Amino acid sequence: MKEVLNRRTVTVAVCIFLAGMGFSIIMPILPYYADAFDASAFQVGLLMAVYALCQLIFSPWWGALSDRVGRKPIIILGLLGYAITFIWFAFADSLVMLFIARALGGVLACAALPTAMASMADLSSEEDRGRAMGLAGASIGMGMIFGPALGGLLSSVSLGFPFLVAGLLALANAIAVIFFLEEPLPAERRSPKLKKQQTLFLRGLRTPIALFLVVMFLASTSETTHQGVFALYAKGLLDIDSVRIGWAFTVAGLVSALAQMMLIGPLLARWREEKVIGVGLAFIVLAFLLYTHATGFLQLIIFMGIYALGIALVRPSLNAAASRRTTMEQGQTMGTLQSFESLGRVIGPCVGGILLDVALPLPYYWAAAVAAIALLALCIKGDLRAVTAEEGAQR
Repeated sequence: MKEVLNRRTVTVAVCIFLAGMGFSIIMPILPYYADAFDASAFQVGLLMAVYALCQLIFSPWWGALSDRVGRKPIIILGLLGYAITFIWFAFADSLVMLFIARALGGVLACAALPTAMASMADLSSEEDRGRAMGLAGASIGMGMIFGPALGGLLSSVSLGFPFLVAGLLALANAIAVIFFLEEPLPAERRSPKLKKQQTLFLRGLRTPIALFLVVMFLASTSETTHQGVFALYAKGLLDIDSVRIGWAFTVAGLVSALAQMMLIGPLLARWREEKVIGVGLAFIVLAFLLYTHATGFLQLIIFMGIYALGIALVRPSLNAAASRRTTMEQGQTMGTLQSFESLGRVIGPCVGGILLDVALPLPYYWAAAVAAIALLALCIKGDLRAVTAEEGAQR
């Protein structure tokens, strides 16, 4: 792990951490936004989905642009966009303003994450790629720890205050990147021209990483169905307040971060990425089925830990698999991967909100079914064998 940890990778990891925190900070506050702006569960889902829709459209373009002009300026632009739009979100006084701020945030903030993921690939050797992506995944996991905890605790000041704090942290991180991050992509390795955005999204389906793009889409749909409805589900089922909902997400983030720091490197050295992804998807299916039988807050916490373990295995393994086997540039690869993830983030919260308005357990049956389809696709098309000694040496 020492080979992976240095000033540049740590700086990039902080950017990824902020991206995870920015998405998750809204989760424990959702039911109270719904009450404050008279929004239905479907409208709350849309509030999450509009951010992801903008990421879907713009992530490949930002990733490809970073292949041409370098990673550092795109990361800075993304962090500044993140800061401005979150501060705007904090002072919004209507549901329309929330949607506008969230949409603009999706356009700008999504420049940071795929570019930061591509930077991790730039800064790591082939044999350290799995550990580097594990560090990136752990950073997202840590963001998922602090985001909900921050959202839950600071919401006692006001509903907008957590977003103001997140925006100011992003601004501080942008300043840190300006002064402390050396450009990860040398000029001689940059792409000479910018490819069309539509080509990037479709091109990935004609490359060796097509399976991973599809699995990312399905896993993201399942995951964000849960993220979009959990607060409303827990409130409706057990009348849980925002602070306890925040701590539930915090437990998930802690489990995810620890698993990615301690398990991903050894598992990817022993198993192929497909096998690690498959085990993670099985945990996710199990967790969502268990949610439908929860009768108390402690059970929800335990089931959240099982879900978080699954996500911890799936995400960095997908990133590592795509990074290793791509025939595209790293920026394009990570931007395209995030686009498929964002497509899931559009569909998951919207469908989850619709189903939650019908009956409480329905979103979790849907989420379990989608994750099971991803697992089935992996079993049919993936290579689930263990890594051989020769392949392990090459890694």
